Amino acid sequence: MDRKELSAVVLELLEKETGESYPTLEESTNLREGLNLDSLDMAGLVLHIESRFGIQIETELLEGIATVGDLLTVLEGKIAAKASKQAA
Repeated sequence: MDRKELSAVVLELLEKETGESYPTLEESTNLREGLNLDSLDMAGLVLHIESRFGIQIETELLEGIATVGDLLTVLEGKIAAKASKQAA
C-alpha cells in the first residue's frame, strides 16, 4: 500500500470517527488545529486504524504525531514492520 492509498484509508476512518466530511487530507494539516480533533477523536481514530491494519501504535509514538504526514509516516513504519515479521 503506497502513501496515497494509506492517506485515503485514513481519510475514510477519520470521517467515520468524526462524522465530518473532509475533501482532502494535506500532509501538512495539523490533526488537532487543522482538523479540530480533540483527544477523544484521536483515540477513536487510532483504534480504527489499529483495527483496520492489525497494528498497535504505542502512546509514545502518538505524542509525536501532530500532522497528517506524521501519522502516515508512523503507519508506514508499523505496516512495514508487521509485513517483515510475517515474512520471517
